[in-house]
Amino acid sequence: MTTSDRKAGWKGPTIQQVAEVSGVGPATVDRVLNNRPGVREQTRQRVRIAFEKLRQETSDAKPLRIALHCESGDSFNGEVRSAIRALHRSEPGVVVSSAFTMTNELDANVFAASLLEDGGRTDGSVVVAREHPAINSAIRQLRRAGKPVVCLTSDLPSSRRNTYVGNDQHAAGGVAAQVIGRSLPKASLRILLIMSAAFRSQKDREMGFRRVLRASFPHLRIEERLFSDDSPETTRQQLADYFDLNGVPPAIYNVAGANRGVAQALEDTGRAEDTILVGHELTPVSRRLLQAGTMDFIVSHDLEAELTQAVRWIGAFLEGVTSEPDPTQILLHTRYNCGA
Repeated sequence: MTTSDRKAGWKGPTIQQVAEVSGVGPATVDRVLNNRPGVREQTRQRVRIAFEKLRQETSDAKPLRIALHCESGDSFNGEVRSAIRALHRSEPGVVVSSAFTMTNELDANVFAASLLEDGGRTDGSVVVAREHPAINSAIRQLRRAGKPVVCLTSDLPSSRRNTYVGNDQHAAGGVAAQVIGRSLPKASLRILLIMSAAFRSQKDREMGFRRVLRASFPHLRIEERLFSDDSPETTRQQLADYFDLNGVPPAIYNVAGANRGVAQALEDTGRAEDTILVGHELTPVSRRLLQAGTMDFIVSHDLEAELTQAVRWIGAFLEGVTSEPDPTQILLHTRYNCGA
């Protein structure tokens, strides 16, 4: 579908569209547009800016409709929702519909069917999901129908998606190995690795982590891989059982989600300060854990910028412009640079 196909006399922004872009409720937009009292001046300004952007962008064009399907833990799903709200405020003329699934509740066939249905009636899709034959098949079908698909954060190269937007996850795992290796004494010590489902991002992080350990810290070894379901409660119990049998390791690298569950299990031992804990994704939960000192490092990325890049890539593709995005910047957070 090209821009000309999407031309259809969109006369002006609706109250709901202004609400989505400005990040306030429809009732507030209605009060501002009708110049009624009861709204702070700062909010009024946000609504006016959103209305003007939409008025300029939508005078004669339909919105770019994106279907986003995300499978992850609760914290990351929340970050994606936040990124969508930010995108609606910054990218007028873009409407993202979203569907979220918890990792421990995934039915891959249901996820794939929803992806295929929603992707078929929108202009393009953004996908965060594990590797699974049904999901790969749905993406291939969308591609055959001429619908662009962008993988976000975790790649699915076997699906023949159009492109991937996110970190070089091998390099992200290498960053985790570097900070753990430099934080531990130069002695024969063990590291516990925590994974969850068959996400390509987690596999790549593990490979990068192992590569750097072998090259730079051969005295350290991964003793065992513990598989969680990205649920904090389940992860906490699994770790508690592991600690009872094996003791508390000097370092834990969590390539998956459920940082809260890992931290709770460590805190329950009373020895959280003795363990270097490194994880991924700077969320409100992991930020609090960094500030409390339970987590030591978070390897992260700018999810809002990546989602915006993915959506713009789809828009450019529909105009006949294609390119291969460069890997996004890897960010390393401690308690001193994790924000408020």
